[in-house]
Amino acid sequence: MRLIAPMLATAGPPPEDTDGVWSAEMKYDGCRILASAGGDRPLLLWARNLTVVTSSYPEVTDALTAAFGGRGRIVFDGEIVALTQGRPSFARLQRRMSSVRPATTLRTQVPITFLVFDVLFLDGEDLTRAPYLDRRAALADMAHELPVAGLPVQVPPHWVKVASEVILDAARASSMEGAVFKKVSSIYLPGQRTRSWRKVLLRSRSSCIIVGWIPGGGRQRNLVGALVLGAYDDDHVLRYVGTVGTGFSAAVRRQLREKLAALERRTSPIGTDPAAVEEYESVRWVEPVIVVDVAHHQHGGLRHPSYQGQRPDVDPDTVRRDPSQQARPGSAHRPL
Repeated sequence: MRLIAPMLATAGPPPEDTDGVWSAEMKYDGCRILASAGGDRPLLLWARNLTVVTSSYPEVTDALTAAFGGRGRIVFDGEIVALTQGRPSFARLQRRMSSVRPATTLRTQVPITFLVFDVLFLDGEDLTRAPYLDRRAALADMAHELPVAGLPVQVPPHWVKVASEVILDAARASSMEGAVFKKVSSIYLPGQRTRSWRKVLLRSRSSCIIVGWIPGGGRQRNLVGALVLGAYDDDHVLRYVGTVGTGFSAAVRRQLREKLAALERRTSPIGTDPAAVEEYESVRWVEPVIVVDVAHHQHGGLRHPSYQGQRPDVDPDTVRRDPSQQARPGSAHRPL
């Protein structure tokens, strides 16, 4: 069976006119998954890069087979999430994403939910040319066939004729990744990034201290590939908060390399064993004296960080870690 690449949204500002033109959904911090159920072929789950991940989420496979196994081919688009107190946790989900065949213990420790927000085929009929609201109506008609709330497959809500500001305020209050605004007339364009779907990400900016750097790969091996970042805790102990490997121009990478070369040291300045970055054998530690700004999502550590620039006006001793910067092992952003 030919796998379908998901349609992608374009980043941009929220639409000004949502009165009947745009619909809105929450943007969940998870893993994009498409699923094919029913028909005469085995159920399949695959990721955005078309990698088959069926065995990674057996509870979703079982639920979809039970609900739709006797019908014609149905293809869903949605997001796998791991919920913590009702809110998606990408850090928690990573344990499931890295497991090809999760043991029962892991499935119990990290339960996941498949949030279905689109249907591309229904009983063998191609719906990709149907308007978004028609596909959503088809999902609503099928909702009674899905497992009840609290089990692995759910249809999240969408809103029509609700102001963008209201949607984004709700996303912030719910600790969501952001919101996706979709034109109610939009058709589904597999594998294409389109302006008829617009994603608005909620990001914040933090000041951090450079504690090390990682060389780039290939031709950039003599340049800065990523910065290792820290901040002080309440006891004034320097703690690791994450890495950033995007947002640099080639010129900035060279400038940082020259500046950091004069600050190198043999040992880590971080106050505890830097387990979160021990996988990087090529880390070059530096004296913690340069402060930079990093834009990132508001929750879950330095999630999707982007380098914003140096802050010579900020004293490193005043840079404090806030709860959103409490990085976990495995959360580091690999350099490009």
